Amino acid sequence: MKKKQILIGVDLFEKVIEGDFFYIDKTLFIKELLENRGDVTLITRPRRFGKTLNMSMLRTFFDVHRDGKQYFHGLKIMEHQGIIDKHLNKYPVIFMTLKNISEDNFPDALSRIRSMISTIYQQFDYVYKSDILNDHQKKKFYKYYDETATNVDLKYSLEFLSTCLQAYHKTRVIILMDEYDAPIDNAYRKGFYPAMIDFMRDFLGSVFKTNDFLEFGVLTGVLRIARESLFSSFNNPKICGIAEEDFSSCFGFTEKEVKESTKIYELKDDFADIKRWYDGYRFGGQAMYNPWSITYYLCRKTIDDYWINTGSLQTLKDVYYKGDDSLKDDFARLLTGSTISMSLEESFSYPIDYVTSDKFWSLMLSSGYIKPCNGAKKEPFHAEFVNLEVKNFFNRNAGEWLRLKQSAISRVIVEFVDYLREGDVAKVSEILNEELLNNPSCHDFKQENSYHMFIYGILLATSRDYTVYSNIESGKGRSDCLIKPDDKTKHAIMIEFKHVKKAEDLRAAAENGLKQIEEKEYFHTLKKEGYALVYKYSIAFHQKTCEVMAEV
Repeated sequence: MKKKQILIGVDLFEKVIEGDFFYIDKTLFIKELLENRGDVTLITRPRRFGKTLNMSMLRTFFDVHRDGKQYFHGLKIMEHQGIIDKHLNKYPVIFMTLKNISEDNFPDALSRIRSMISTIYQQFDYVYKSDILNDHQKKKFYKYYDETATNVDLKYSLEFLSTCLQAYHKTRVIILMDEYDAPIDNAYRKGFYPAMIDFMRDFLGSVFKTNDFLEFGVLTGVLRIARESLFSSFNNPKICGIAEEDFSSCFGFTEKEVKESTKIYELKDDFADIKRWYDGYRFGGQAMYNPWSITYYLCRKTIDDYWINTGSLQTLKDVYYKGDDSLKDDFARLLTGSTISMSLEESFSYPIDYVTSDKFWSLMLSSGYIKPCNGAKKEPFHAEFVNLEVKNFFNRNAGEWLRLKQSAISRVIVEFVDYLREGDVAKVSEILNEELLNNPSCHDFKQENSYHMFIYGILLATSRDYTVYSNIESGKGRSDCLIKPDDKTKHAIMIEFKHVKKAEDLRAAAENGLKQIEEKEYFHTLKKEGYALVYKYSIAFHQKTCEVMAEV
């Protein structure tokens, strides 16, 4: 590997090779696919993990119309001559990516798919111009070509095209379907899921089950939609999800690949920091790094949050607006550094139930937001945020629900934070007991993490000249909450949270919190960092009341 220009976001294999851009060689995916494929193979990975780039690579390798030797020269697959002789550019290939289907209603979404089908047919107009098709077949071909096919006919468009291609080439067809679940997820979020799932069931089923002219098919996506929802019309596809060992190192970057890349691009950051930010994904037991984030990091040479995904923020909003108390409590556990318990459900079906369940957490796991703790395989297992980048994304946006749902008490929130930073214990206690804890969003808080999350969200929502940390290593343990002002001449703050079942135990619990701060020496880390002034708070909660103690 040598240092090359980095082109962010490119997912066309031929463009990467032609431009001699940065590329980590994943061409042995071709070999592994040929050795381990089913008639239909479904591979699920989180978004932006190289699925489209790999599918584009497969097209370049297998497509009879492409010059594979030009693009694969010097890459690992070329070391396997038997595969080259038998498979390189030997098949007609239909390639379709559905990842950009984002229309707001079913007619528009179907119109978009119809346009994409037309574009695919135009690539094969030589079949139409030949003598292979009879007049009836040519009329049918042209309807797809000029976007006049009916909605019913559209369901069978790829099946018919594969029939035409096999007749012309005398060879079965390879069909590559990228991000097959994107239009289904979009339809669910936009309110037309029933119509879309009915269409996709026949659209995919016709080409991947009843198609005698299929050599093999490959689908990629984020989720494995449950058989009863979608795959009942398929032959049994080979499922290669995040728990299976097949193709485990083909999507994302291995640690070896990341280390080689950081060395080539002369990056000086401690590799332990890179690992904390971008590692954590486990596919079939193989540790993998986020390729999108690593590529950005190599380009910008700064560790930062790069895996931007608007769906993540929507998920967080949905948790707070639709989630039951158990889900909010468990989500609070994640946001405040704790874990949740779950078992993996490999298939997924809509609708999303916003309750704490294996189904919901399996969705989060498959989407790349959480991971089993310490690589646990036995079920049930504990799970946590996958890495610091993902945790930071959710932490930054945790205050969003406060800004949207609690705008009426924004003045009170600001005053609470000001008094907290000024060391005014009486005012902090007054605002908590008389206003904030009586806010409807605080109903039915039952765990320490719920209160922890509530206060933490307030601090995140109002942070301007300070940084707030949750469950961060400090002294001889982990402090519940640390506030570090940008100006080190101002007071840093540490907060310990407690929860009791009886109101009469509040004072004792608050005293124990202060004692814990001293015994664990949480403040020593702050002093080493140059914070000479530290306020130490302990807040004990019981339902809608609390006891605040502090050393100020």
